[in-house]
Amino acid sequence: MGEIVAVVGHAGTGKTTWLMQRAADLAHRFLTANHHRLLAITRMHGSRRRLQLNLIQNCPKIPCTITTIDAFALSLLNRWRRSLGHIRPIQPVDDETFFKETVFGTEAGFSHILAAGTELLNRKTVKSVIRESYPLVMIDEFQDCHGLLLDFVKALSTNSALIVAADDFQLLDSSVDGCPAVEWLQSTGDGACAQFTQLTTYHRTSVKKIIDASRCLRDNIRANGETIPVFCCPNHGPAAFKIVEALVYNSSDWQGSTALICPSHDDFLQKVLASCESQIQKRNLRPISWFHECAAHEERKRLHDCLGIGSKDPCTNDWTAPIGDIEPATAEVVARTQRFSRLRGIHNIPHDVVARHVDTVVHERRAYCGHSPKRIVTTVHGAKNREFDNVIILWTFKLPPDREQQRRLLYNAVTRAKQNCMLLVLGDVNRARTDPVLTLLGTPQPAFPQRLRPRKRRQEDK
Repeated sequence: MGEIVAVVGHAGTGKTTWLMQRAADLAHRFLTANHHRLLAITRMHGSRRRLQLNLIQNCPKIPCTITTIDAFALSLLNRWRRSLGHIRPIQPVDDETFFKETVFGTEAGFSHILAAGTELLNRKTVKSVIRESYPLVMIDEFQDCHGLLLDFVKALSTNSALIVAADDFQLLDSSVDGCPAVEWLQSTGDGACAQFTQLTTYHRTSVKKIIDASRCLRDNIRANGETIPVFCCPNHGPAAFKIVEALVYNSSDWQGSTALICPSHDDFLQKVLASCESQIQKRNLRPISWFHECAAHEERKRLHDCLGIGSKDPCTNDWTAPIGDIEPATAEVVARTQRFSRLRGIHNIPHDVVARHVDTVVHERRAYCGHSPKRIVTTVHGAKNREFDNVIILWTFKLPPDREQQRRLLYNAVTRAKQNCMLLVLGDVNRARTDPVLTLLGTPQPAFPQRLRPRKRRQEDK
């Protein structure tokens, strides 16, 4: 096993910055030939984009390849596919268990791709090539690696030195016990050159209320003083007003980027946004423009509906392109489908061919079209590994029953904030004050405190 240098720490303590510093220190030692490159990989595209930006800004002279673990495994598989008996190029699909020869080539789920990539990394020839190409590997958000992903990294570690950053409390996959990635790092300490650095100083924010809230959620201790405000909203109206109050009436205090984070895109979120728009229109105020980030399956479903293939048999050969003005993503699918069919002499286009191009377009847009909007609506998973000046969290109680998982979700949402953070809870005060997670942040308060009404005079006082 090669050398392993790891950093662990709470969210916002500068783990990514530490990675940049260690890469600069170790580059002179490991990247000694012109063909040597730093391989920087992550689990998700969001963290990949952030890692790429940091490398460009902090290590511009280091030659590097930046990609996701899945994409790197796919590149290995396509490079050596003939040694595994595959003639045609391997194309990834979302179905993890899928493996089939189609008109597009050999299509495989990423479970097959990772397993085959791990097998290749254990072969002598591939090991030599990887060792000479990428003697140094950087992995951010390493806690997200488990199962086949972790097996792939373990195989990679036999060829190259690793620089990794992880935080076991930011693993949001509730189906995983513990944090296999960090446990593996700790287990390598006896037999390998694993070096651990623990970061404790917060750099993302200096706001004491945000720092105290994150510590209470992480350590499962109730706050002694005041942390971020927790407002209880009986319905969507008060929650919407709190958002308007912050971003419109108190806009001087809530400047910069803002993320509206909800555990999931449910009905409450949509009602809150609709109520925000209605309240702003009634008061003739400047509208709040939100950029909605949705999951990949939601984006695919929307495109399927726009293209008329949402509810039909995928083998049906009667697809026709939509007529009229269509949005850019839909137009891209139409253009690719028509070109593909024309080159292959397909006159009656099957719906599954259109669906395959939908998958490709959605993947490319999510992987390479990074957005930096001022105000976004996203989920906790979507906000992970990012930072915003202001964060507003909608908490709906539609959550996993596991209290620790709830703490992890709320912790990841709170720690995205740099200046302001506010938690809006759907429900009454009594329910929130008996919730073991929300009460860690202090005493929840109603969105609109009830004013004491003057008592009616008694008859004898008149």
